[in-house]
Amino acid sequence: MAVVLSLASATAEARTVRDEPYSMETTWNAAVRLVRIDMGLPILERDQEMGFFTFTYREGSRSVPGSMEMVRTEVDGRPGARIIVQIPLMPTYVESLILTRLARKLRSEFGEPPPPVVRRPAPPPANPSDGTPDRRPGDPEPPSTPAPGGNNPSTPPSGGEPSNNRRERSINPAGPEV
Repeated sequence: MAVVLSLASATAEARTVRDEPYSMETTWNAAVRLVRIDMGLPILERDQEMGFFTFTYREGSRSVPGSMEMVRTEVDGRPGARIIVQIPLMPTYVESLILTRLARKLRSEFGEPPPPVVRRPAPPPANPSDGTPDRRPGDPEPPSTPAPGGNNPSTPPSGGEPSNNRRERSINPAGPEV
């Protein structure tokens, strides 16, 4: 009995999620047409305002309940839709198949989505009042003018070139700034 309950609870949690870079309205219309027209599955209940519909998934003589939910989100810097498909009594590859078919339908009917928005960090504010060049925290000290007698503190003792830490600084370990 415990095994049956654990399996039932495991399948009830199954769901597959994908983000699409198309508007909520475009995605909703394509999803309803995919399920109802292309796949020929009956839609039992739908609420566009809440962003979900339920349907009966049929495979051979077997019919099981399923649902599709859509949530507004941001994809690649643009408004998009997160699609959640749940057919708890079927393997997850069935949910993935539906999402793959929806992605193909969106691209074939509405074309490729626009390229992602590239966000660049804002430059630091200029500070002309103190006469020092603009620097970010963690930047190396600017090279100083060579001291008389050829003793340059920015030259390493080996006589090689001074290191350029600016390339290493361009990688932001905290992730992209928004």
